[in-house]
Parts: sequence; C-alpha cells; structure tokens
Amino acid sequence: MKRFLKVIVLLFLFCSGSVFAKEEIKIFFYNINSGFMSHVQNTMQKMAKQRGYKIKSYDAKSDAKKQYEQLKKHISIGDMVVISVSDEEYLPKMIQEASDHDAKVVLFGSSPTANIASSYDKAWYVGFEMFDSAHKQYSMIKKYLNEFPEYNRNKNGSLDVVFLQGREKEYSTHVRTQVILENLERYGVKINPLSYNFDNYSFSEAYEDLKNQINKYGIENIEMVIANNDSMALGAIKALNEKKYNMPYSLFSGHNYIPVFGIDGITEALKSVDSGMLTGTAIADYSALSRVIMLIFESSSDEDFEKIVWYKVDNRSIFIPYRAFSKIKVYNAQSLTK
Repeated sequence: MKRFLKVIVLLFLFCSGSVFAKEEIKIFFYNINSGFMSHVQNTMQKMAKQRGYKIKSYDAKSDAKKQYEQLKKHISIGDMVVISVSDEEYLPKMIQEASDHDAKVVLFGSSPTANIASSYDKAWYVGFEMFDSAHKQYSMIKKYLNEFPEYNRNKNGSLDVVFLQGREKEYSTHVRTQVILENLERYGVKINPLSYNFDNYSFSEAYEDLKNQINKYGIENIEMVIANNDSMALGAIKALNEKKYNMPYSLFSGHNYIPVFGIDGITEALKSVDSGMLTGTAIADYSALSRVIMLIFESSSDEDFEKIVWYKVDNRSIFIPYRAFSKIKVYNAQSLTK
C-alpha cells in the first residue's frame, strides 16, 4: 500500500511539472567550517550559477544526527542532493530518505561511503581515495629525506615527528597516519613520534597543539610535522612562524626550517608552498569534484554520464586522484642541517 501511494504521489507531481524541476541543488555538509569544504561550496556555487541552478547549503556543524535531521526536514520529491560524509552512523537513514523521495543523491567524503552508494540506484559516490592521499604525501616526505639525508639534526638516531591527526572516530584519519608510518619503516627510517594528537582538522587546534609540543620538547628536537590536512598544517606553520621558523624563503639569507606536510591543496596551502613555508601538500581537486557532481545531475542516465566523464566509473563510484605539490629543492640545505 505504501509503495502504491508513493507511485501515485510521483505521478501527480510529474503531471504538475515539478518532479524533475532542477532549479536547486541541496548540499548537506557535515561541517562547512574548513578550508576544503568552503572551497567545495564556493566552486559548486559558481558552477551551478553558470548552469542556471541554485545552491542551498545546510551545515550540521560536525553533528551527524543534526545532518540527518536537516536532510529529513528539507528533502523533497525528485530533489538533487549532495551529502558530505564524515560520521557514517546516520548515512543509511539518509540514503533511505533519498530513496523514499526519489531523489538523486551524490555522496562525497570518507571513501567507505562508496560501498553504501550501491544500496540505492540513484545514489553516487564521488571522492578522493584516502590511501592515495597518504601515498602522495609519503612520496613528498621521501623526496625530502632523499634531498636532505642529514635530517636528524639532534643526532638521536631517529626522525622526530609531530603528527597532527584529524577526527579520532574517522577512518581516514588512521589510514593517513598508518600509511606514512608503514612506508617510512619500509624505507628504513627510524621514527620517533613525539605526539599523535587529534586536532579535528582544525587550524586553531593544530596551532595550539604544535605550540605545546615546542614548549615540551624544544623546537630543536622537532624534525618534521605531518598533518592529515592543510588547515592543520597551516596552523603548524603559524606556530613555527612565531618562533621565526618557516618564514618566506629568501635566496640571500638562510632560514630556520622544519618540514611540514599537509593534504588537500587548498589555496592558502598552495600559496604557502610557493612562498617556501609549507613543504608540500597532496592536492584534492575540488574543482574536478564539483564538475563531476554537476555532470551526474545533468545526465539523463548512467550510460550518458559514463560516456562524458573523464574518470573511471565503478558501480556508481568515482575516485579522483590526488596530485603531489611541493618545492623541496628551493630550501636552503645549510639552514636545514644546523
């Protein structure tokens, strides 16, 4: 009976011309207050405007239940819906809501969501593979260690690293850190992790965290900072700048420097790499992410979409590769090995 009523409602709305009205895209963010998510929102708004769509955004402020309640309250029959996923506790319920409303939904965020997308034939996953981000970050770390084999400045026989991690309950947080540790061990580098704090992808939390590590260990005993995202890496840069470390590079004057690596490729991070403050970042192309999402909504069928998209499609899941971006060779080797 419920299924019959759903069909009747869909037919009624179709006849009224509103089912497939594609004037608005609703984006349900887990938390929009990050450099990467704000870039995604801005890019989506620009691309939507070019195509005649409107964007309506909702911010759950890192509350998975609130995100689900926002979706449940605002979703309508035939909607185009985008969901950024971090905490997946309520994701099956959100997928069910989309199915009940015959909505076309695109998920992005932590890549385990790719498996959930297959449970509903109008659900897609578009995102960045977390293992790829860690491997790209490691490739830059390895390049740095090759360029500066005397990285062990305090001569204690190990690489002393501060890890700035994301959210404790988020799978990608642990993957990104673990891949780095395993690869460095395989490479033959003895690691001495000074801290593994969870700074929740936050600029301010990472800034305070690194300040505390500097006070605890002394800045001369920190030889590398590895962050799970760019916002935390930039927070670390601020803490180092206050100690006159990682200042903008000058060809004529060496500078005190501790290598810092991030992930995301947000604009501020790219500028920081260019200026010689941040060592490198793995770029997640949020413009490509936004373009693929728009193409999904604009395609009348899965087959049409697969003909025009430039990435491999596997069971309505698409992974956009990261790109490593660093300028390791511009650093003053003498100042790095003091």
